[in-house]
Formats: sequence, structure tokens, C-alpha cells
Amino acid sequence: MERKTFLKTISAGSLGCLAATAAASAGLRIAPETENFKCKITVIRKSFNKDLYDQYPLGSGSACGRLEEGQVFVTDNVWDPPKGFCTWAWAELRWMIHSVHAGNPGPMICSCSDGLRPVLFKFERADS
Repeated sequence: MERKTFLKTISAGSLGCLAATAAASAGLRIAPETENFKCKITVIRKSFNKDLYDQYPLGSGSACGRLEEGQVFVTDNVWDPPKGFCTWAWAELRWMIHSVHAGNPGPMICSCSDGLRPVLFKFERADS
């Protein structure tokens, strides 16, 4: 085996062990690689912090216009967002989506990082 191939193999294995150890210590159940769960993402709430917007006017002066409260997305793809989902929120919250795909039943609640127009999401396994 070439040194380059060997180092890539060792690195990938080490990262996998590290991720599994971190998940186990956090109390998350990691499913075998043969299992793949769908992730259901529900938009719970949209907010607009007008007081902050008045001090730091950036972008539109209203709540997020990309998503609507009650909107539901289901995905079985761990890398690409479902059609209509905010790509910024997907990039920021992908770790939580991966956790559901790996077997964490949820529900988990988290928001995007837009401080002026935050959107709150619920992540859970979708019924198959």
C-alpha cells in the first residue's frame, strides 16, 4: 500500500472513531451504517428583532422571507438541502440533520444564525 493511501485510510478511520466517541458521550445513538433515517425539518417560528435592525440595518426590515412557519421538509439526502430550504440554514445546521440521519430520534430544536431574522427549526426522524 502506498504511503499516501495508507495515511488517507488512517485519517478517515480516526475521524470516524472521534465522531462516534463524541456522539456516544453526548448520549446519541448512532445507527449501523446500513440504517439511514429520513430527517423531518419543521419551521416552528420566524422572528424579527426590530430594535437591532434599527441599530444595524442590513438586508430587509422584516422576518425571513425564504421560509414560512409550519413549513415541513423531509430529506433522505445528507448533503443537499431539500427544494425550497434555505441553503444558509442548511449549511449551519447540517450537523443536526446528519445526527437524525444517523439514528438520533429527536426532536431537537435549533435556529439559524441570522441575529436580525432568526428562524427556529425542529429536527426529528420522519415516519418511513
